[in-house]
Amino acid sequence: MLSIHKKAACRAALVNLDESNAAILRECFRQFRIQTVEISSPDGKIFDQEKYDAAVLPLQPSSETVLAAARQSPRNRHMILYGIYTSGEDLRKFSPYAINVVMNDPLDRQSVLKTVRATHLLVLHEFRRYVRVPVITEVQIEYERDRYLGTSVEISGGGMSLQAKFAVKLGNVVEVFFSLPGTKPLSCAATVSWIDSAEGNLGVRFDPEDNRRREIKSWIEDYLEN
Repeated sequence: MLSIHKKAACRAALVNLDESNAAILRECFRQFRIQTVEISSPDGKIFDQEKYDAAVLPLQPSSETVLAAARQSPRNRHMILYGIYTSGEDLRKFSPYAINVVMNDPLDRQSVLKTVRATHLLVLHEFRRYVRVPVITEVQIEYERDRYLGTSVEISGGGMSLQAKFAVKLGNVVEVFFSLPGTKPLSCAATVSWIDSAEGNLGVRFDPEDNRRREIKSWIEDYLEN
């Protein structure tokens, strides 16, 4: 007789959320076969006890302890983190936790559905169709000896997209400096490959001859395998 093993359902932790936001998230995640578990935790110790595939948290000062616990947890350090942003908070202080996706508070059902649709393959660990990892961290871009601040949007072994506003043209050579969870500060030479001036976004392609790119590729591979 064949023994059939049912694959465990992927779970998203809804951490310290109000009921209106939690209700929208429950509905949207359910459409993509992702179970939700509502959690109240001031310190994030739950992440040392339970395994989750994703977590959603409000981006506010009281959440920093929980975010740190999530990223330091051997069980959950690579899970997908969704942050709910409240107007007025400084997103840069959350850079050490490499939030994968930011949504605006109060949540809008259609916007959340679009976000979950775009990222659910990462939560479900179906990576073959997803080569870029959404991750939000502070990036310094050096161009012609000046440095500009930006924020990453997505990163792959070949390059990154980011939000940054400074005068740059296609083909310009820059150097990017940033950190990812569990790494020392990273840097790599890169070439500007596309620009969306209206949205303040741009993309850079890492220099394939720059050996420092290996550290970035190694982090991506480790992230996806775990």
